[in-house]
Amino acid sequence: MRLLLTGGTGFVGRHVVDLALRSGHSVEVLSRDPAAARAVLASLPGAAAHPAALRCRRADLQGPANLADALAGARPEAVVHLAGLIRGTPAELAALNVEATAALLAVLARHAPAARLVYVSSFAAEDAPSTPYSESKQAAEDRVRASPGPWVILRPTLIYGAGDTANTPALAASLRSGTHWLPGGGRARIQPVHVGDVAAACLAAAGEPRAAGRTYRLGGPEPLSVADFRAAVRDASGGRAVLRAIPLPLFALAARALALLGRRGALDVLAFHRADHAVDSAAARAELGFSPRPLAQGLHETFG
Repeated sequence: MRLLLTGGTGFVGRHVVDLALRSGHSVEVLSRDPAAARAVLASLPGAAAHPAALRCRRADLQGPANLADALAGARPEAVVHLAGLIRGTPAELAALNVEATAALLAVLARHAPAARLVYVSSFAAEDAPSTPYSESKQAAEDRVRASPGPWVILRPTLIYGAGDTANTPALAASLRSGTHWLPGGGRARIQPVHVGDVAAACLAAAGEPRAAGRTYRLGGPEPLSVADFRAAVRDASGGRAVLRAIPLPLFALAARALALLGRRGALDVLAFHRADHAVDSAAARAELGFSPRPLAQGLHETFG
């Protein structure tokens, strides 16, 4: 299959590129700096084994003219759209997550109307609390669903794994030593998913006939509490932090006090710990062959 990727040099993107090449697909990665992208991707096992199957093309998702040239030359059978912004102002999130997605869809409609778009969204799009990021993902999904071409939407939960530069190392660093406080004792349920399992789902979604027009949730094999997940990460990464509980009513008082001072982040933390974040991945299991690895295995692969 001829695959085209946006965000191919990112955390998830590198895993998708590697797996696609090792699976016998040809891969083209869109980048504003193709030489830099090639340098990042050349060290992947799949790229080392199949260098001729990887190409990096110059394109800017926020520059539709050169994006059209790239799409016309690539002739993709499927496009995995991973490029996006997690943190930023509402305007920045809208520009890259929503408007750039709309631009990609418009160019696909003209130059590759039969190519299936696999849009990697986030479970945040339906989770609580709502944030500017989750709202931008919801808006992007709306653009995808309204597009004329074939599409699939994937909603992974918190993604962890080797090569992460954001969530995984930051959490491990916070658990190295000292005291790690958990609102409500960390009883809220979450379902982190390994990056390798998300990459496999991306490739399955690109080719599975039943997936067209479907939205799939991608979570780990079973829900677990925030406290249990953080204890597992601490132990796997060699940390020694002590986990302690803050009663939710006490945390709520502190969060409201901080909000009066203009610091509203603690209110989002409070809302998160009051909600349940378990995920039903049954449809992905049945139709994409999604089979998430056990947490212990995934953390061993991440930190071992």
